[in-house]
Amino acid sequence: MNILLINPQTPSFVQNKEYYIPSSLLYLAAVLRKNGENVKILDLNTFRLENNDDCEQYEKIIIDKIFNMQPSLIGITCLFSGQFPSILDYSKKIKEAFKNIPIVIGGTHPTIFPYEILYNCHYIDYIIIGEGEESIIHLTNILNRKYNNIEHYKNLNQIDGFAYRYDEKIIINPKRSFIDDLDNIPYPDYDTINLKDYYHDTSKWNNPRNLSINCSIPIISSRSCHMRCSFCSMFRVMGPKYRKRSSKNVVDEIEFLYHKYDHRYFSFMDDNLTLDRDRILEICNEIIDRNLNIQFETPNGISTGTLDKEVIDALISAGLVRISLAIESGSDYIRNEIMGKRLSKKKIFDVIRYMKKYRLLYVKTFFVIGMPEDTQKTLLETYDMIKEIDVDVPIVSNVIPYPGTKLFKQSLRDDLFAEGICPDNLWKTNIYFSNKGFFIKPYHMEMEELYEFRSRLDILIEKLITKNAEERRYYENRHINIDTDKESFLK
Repeated sequence: MNILLINPQTPSFVQNKEYYIPSSLLYLAAVLRKNGENVKILDLNTFRLENNDDCEQYEKIIIDKIFNMQPSLIGITCLFSGQFPSILDYSKKIKEAFKNIPIVIGGTHPTIFPYEILYNCHYIDYIIIGEGEESIIHLTNILNRKYNNIEHYKNLNQIDGFAYRYDEKIIINPKRSFIDDLDNIPYPDYDTINLKDYYHDTSKWNNPRNLSINCSIPIISSRSCHMRCSFCSMFRVMGPKYRKRSSKNVVDEIEFLYHKYDHRYFSFMDDNLTLDRDRILEICNEIIDRNLNIQFETPNGISTGTLDKEVIDALISAGLVRISLAIESGSDYIRNEIMGKRLSKKKIFDVIRYMKKYRLLYVKTFFVIGMPEDTQKTLLETYDMIKEIDVDVPIVSNVIPYPGTKLFKQSLRDDLFAEGICPDNLWKTNIYFSNKGFFIKPYHMEMEELYEFRSRLDILIEKLITKNAEERRYYENRHINIDTDKESFLK
């Protein structure tokens, strides 16, 4: 089969776009090509049009690609909800122009809303729920055999984690099976893209080793997370069980990219990279033992409670230059009893205090505000913590009640959705972590109080970012080499 996989453009409202390579599509491409299919990837982000929200220009690019390739199946990924409005437009245009080509979508948003999407969007044929490597192979094998209608739909019913229509009904096969041995999955297929399409200006990136950085290549060393934070829905996508690749398998991939593409900068995209302490130490030691002179970051966040001095030292020695810490709230009550983080305030301060010994380590923190139980007191505790820890960039998101989470059930049960927000329409709402609005209202606060606090918090954040950027420039101008002058690096 000729199969076209499409990555929609990142909407303009997403700030600080760094054009991450769509690793989910590269994984799918790898298993599909291993299965004998001909796969092409069309990443709309690589065109970088002046108006990123001009769907008409992207539609023309898509239609031209389909006309030239004549695929038998089109797959569209939807990593986050902000991409979904574009996917609706593209799917409709594709179906109008090529009515016989089936369209399958997957990713976080479709996994959460399979029924609503298929019920309302008749130009989308199939949805892959959660982890997609095995499901898409099963689908392509069925399409290749060209069964009659009855046999076709009978076989579709055997696909794990799959949604489709049959006889005017929406059929949803729940995701029950996840890949246990991740080492058996082929590495992402970089032959399906031109890596240079992702090169962009990285001159302002944290680069203490003064390496050549053209872009960041994502590495996914584990899948899912054992935590059940009340506001997080990621376990619905990657399953309830934390699964991990072996340290050797992970570093083999890095070394392959290091030598084949002369690449030196990576992003660990795990939901919980450091959960297994022994494994992360092994990964760091493997990188060091193989003399891989690299730098890496953790943009999705590290579980702060998994860090200690030995782990931090190992990460830094292996090449960590930018870390994101998931803290979520300055209130012990909100963070632990409501969110379920099991993270003490002492641990937070111990970790950050030790990290600050590494002057050139760039630190981000993640916080969430607007929980139903938030009050002026709990929000002030978050404000005070952000001010006290004083990291490079504190990122604070207004909480979103994703379906399938404890927070969503609570918001529905207690009628907490803000005015103008209908839970039945979340499937088509532009859901994105944002500080522009609030989706739910706390029990003991007026919405006006939330917005007033958000304004004060934004002022604080802007001041901290500006101050810390000036301090960082001072240390960068000292041209400290972290490998040969560790004492100066620490001081």
